[in-house]
Formats: sequence, structure tokens, C-alpha cells
Amino acid sequence: MPIPWSVALKAIPWAAILAKAPPIAKAAEALLYGAEARKSTVTSANELQSLTDRLTALEKHDLADAELLKRVTDQVGALTTATEVLAARLRWQLMVAIISSVLAGFAVWVAMSMTSR
Repeated sequence: MPIPWSVALKAIPWAAILAKAPPIAKAAEALLYGAEARKSTVTSANELQSLTDRLTALEKHDLADAELLKRVTDQVGALTTATEVLAARLRWQLMVAIISSVLAGFAVWVAMSMTSR
């Protein structure tokens, strides 16, 4: 039996995600824009070229990972904002439903009191 979306959304710790999203985004930006390679001394030209190639590949991979992490954190932030908006709308609709129920009950009471006279 599939899990209803409402149960799945309630199981997600949104407060923890909100608390952790800004530091994750900052770390992703630091990885994306602040990646610097350390220079080391190598005796052979072949070793130097091999290490340079490996370092370049690692930097490209790190930049791609940082970019992906930044996109994911941005999407989590957008999802969290959308969830907060939906929660606010749900509270508003609940208030409207309660007020409507009270007014309907009052209307029934007035109608019943008018017919009993």
C-alpha cells in the first residue's frame, strides 16, 4: 500500500532542513568559487604532468559536485518555501471552514426557531 503524500511530508523534518539549508548553500558556494590547488614539488616532468592532469580532473569533478550541491540546496530551499506557503493557505482555509460551519449552524438555528413559532 503506497504511503499518502501527507504522511510522507509530515515525516520530513522541515525544521532541520530549514536550519541546515543556509550553511549547506554557503559550503557549496565556497566549494564552487574557492577551490584552489596546492602546488607541490615533483622531481620528474612526467610525474608533474601526470599529477597536473589528475589535479585538473579532480578540480573539474569537485566543481561539478559543488555546482550540483548548490542546485540541490537551492531546490530544497524553494521546496521549503513552497511548503510554508501551502501550510499558510491550509490554515487560512481551515479558518474559513470553521467560520462557515459556525454561520451554517447559526442559520439552521434561526430557521428552526422561526418554524417553531
